[in-house]
Amino acid sequence: ARGMSLGHTLIPPAADRSHDTKTRLLDQISAMMGGRAAEQFKFNEMTSGASNDIQVATRIAKAMVVEWGMSAMGPVNFGPDVSAGEFGQTEYYQENAVAPATQEKIDNEVRKIMEKGLKDAESIIKKHKIKLEEIAKALLKTETIDKEEFERLVGKKQNGEENLLLEKSTSK
Repeated sequence: ARGMSLGHTLIPPAADRSHDTKTRLLDQISAMMGGRAAEQFKFNEMTSGASNDIQVATRIAKAMVVEWGMSAMGPVNFGPDVSAGEFGQTEYYQENAVAPATQEKIDNEVRKIMEKGLKDAESIIKKHKIKLEEIAKALLKTETIDKEEFERLVGKKQNGEENLLLEKSTSK
């Protein structure tokens, strides 16, 4: 990659998606943790290179817990009350401070989601280490690969399902 980024994870939107399922959100988090999982697997070391992916994944995990009720804490919104103002701007009625004990539970749920995402990414990396090496060689040779080249290396989607390896391996 050129510039400050050594690579990035791009998860293309699926045709005009206005809502995401918990499964898809968890898959996105796992995909974003792929860079960290790969560097730990290959080099037994962590770098700061995965920082943006971790930031975005954490934002999704936190929204799952705080806004969308997608955790063991149940279908509760712990976020601020929000509504559209008179001219379409967002208005916050309160900053909805939660009790310290509740915040600790929220933090623990977010951590569980993130740790599961990393564990799933590690599992995929280990299972497909040969294909990971092939992708790395292709990237070293040509710097970027498109979808067709990627599918040639790892295979196409099967049975109409999204190829998790395709989404979870786009970290370069």
